[in-house]
Amino acid sequence: MTSIKIDDDAEPESIEEAGILEADVGARFDQQLANIDPKLKIDIDPQSHRDLRPEMMFIREELRQAKGQTLALCVKCAIVLNNYCDFVQIIKMLWEIALCAIIIYLIKHFFFSNVNPSMDKLPGPPRKFLLGSALEFVGYTQTEMFEKIIEFPKLYGNRIGVKVFNRYILHVYTPKDIEVVLSHSRNITKNITYEFMKPWLGTGLLLSTGAKWHKRRKILTPAFHFEILKNFAKVFEEDSRNMVNDINSRLKRGADVLDVMPFLSDYTLYTICETAMGTKLGSGDTQAKLDYKKSTLSIGSLIMQRLTRFWLHSDFTFYLSSLGKEFKKCLKDNFAFTDSVIEERRQQKANITKELKETDGKKRLALLDLLLEAEGKGEMDLEGIREEVNTFMFEGHDTTAMALTFGLMLLAEHRKVQDLIYEECISIFGNSDRTATTAELAEMKYLEATIKEILRLYPSVPFIGRLITEDFYLDETHVTKGTEVVVHIYDVHRNEEYFPEPELFRPERFLMNGDKTHFSYIPFSAGPRNCIGQRFAMQEMKYMLSDIIRHFILSPEKMGFRPKLKTDLVLRSSEPIYVKFSSR
Repeated sequence: MTSIKIDDDAEPESIEEAGILEADVGARFDQQLANIDPKLKIDIDPQSHRDLRPEMMFIREELRQAKGQTLALCVKCAIVLNNYCDFVQIIKMLWEIALCAIIIYLIKHFFFSNVNPSMDKLPGPPRKFLLGSALEFVGYTQTEMFEKIIEFPKLYGNRIGVKVFNRYILHVYTPKDIEVVLSHSRNITKNITYEFMKPWLGTGLLLSTGAKWHKRRKILTPAFHFEILKNFAKVFEEDSRNMVNDINSRLKRGADVLDVMPFLSDYTLYTICETAMGTKLGSGDTQAKLDYKKSTLSIGSLIMQRLTRFWLHSDFTFYLSSLGKEFKKCLKDNFAFTDSVIEERRQQKANITKELKETDGKKRLALLDLLLEAEGKGEMDLEGIREEVNTFMFEGHDTTAMALTFGLMLLAEHRKVQDLIYEECISIFGNSDRTATTAELAEMKYLEATIKEILRLYPSVPFIGRLITEDFYLDETHVTKGTEVVVHIYDVHRNEEYFPEPELFRPERFLMNGDKTHFSYIPFSAGPRNCIGQRFAMQEMKYMLSDIIRHFILSPEKMGFRPKLKTDLVLRSSEPIYVKFSSR
């Protein structure tokens, strides 16, 4: 290799003296460098490397101006250009390596980081390389998705494994498996579906886990004490009587056929606000109330659509989408209503002491009062109050409204069941028009069996999910940490092994055998995370259904009608349910 010493102060040495005959230094730049030292050769085509053209043009121009004055200048320019090219190539190579590393990591994380041979052996929908069964749930409406899901046990059996990318999802259908899942004292974390509900319900009682869940459950349990329910009797009576009067006024106008879902939703909303929240809503459809009911329906639908579109599972992509923007608007409308309920009760706080009930020397407070009291003690902040109010406003009115909706549909087609409930009511009330007491409601065994049968066929929450935090076994199936488990309440309620002729509406089955096997009938879930408000819901449904049957005969608008159901946060009909009312 030729050693060249560059001295800026030295007398220039001409190219001719170096033995290189050049007429145009710029035109034979590469050849000159090669003659000096092959390692200084720059193999670059400016036409194909446009990012280097400005530098090459600059150097060539310098050489032209030098007019062969100095070999040192030529070598100097060559070294500068060569170093620049090396630097660009190194940076480019590093970017390519980094990109490959990121891609490899993402593939490993999303497709190969979670391997469970035990789950892989389970039957389930077809799996494709890398994607698993992800595409099996894409492109369906909510109604089509519900129909697809309830076909699973017929196709694959009573324990099904689904893999979506690196997520294992175990679907269970038998009381034995369900009991293991729901009775576990530590596996109480909700699955990914509930994660999508957090912007709406926060980490309140429904979605929290661990110490926070235990603390909230302890604070809120007194709100559903038996004595509190007795205090709510007057509200139940008043709202059910107002409902009867509303139906009568419609009959006088000739409107004897009702779309019962929105109608019943109004009255369950009145009831939950006045009982649990201590706030009485005015009658009529205010804009705030309409926006709240509409947004509640939309939020559930949007969450289900997000769930079946795996590319929207990321918050980043979801909130950039049209669904995410609509979701934000629905949250705004929903929060506006519940915040007004909180503020109204807060303003009444000075009068709360006048409304306290004393039982066995202990205070009995409405749910919102308990939350405000916890705030005063520093046990909860305003965000915590909002979480619980949003949770109980949704769960306390929407689930009950849907159960009553399906109940009226079934009763309308079964006149004999109506007559038996009516006879039971007459045996208690005679010809009196008064409403029932709590003790009298407890005597209505056939009405209670009817409600249980309604909830068997149409459980308000058809599926519930868990995210497993501690490994366990279902026979030989190893359910590992990180697995999601879906409990199919709708399907186990229609299992003919536990409910012969499961599609038939027969309240008598609950008179003969009580609640059946403990985990074959779970309309309010079971285990440590069972529904805290189940007695409240049963009491409310008893008041409303007994009052309706005492005053009206129900008949279907269309005999044999069965609505198509759809996946949602609660079990919903995809079409209106109409019932005809006539006075007794």
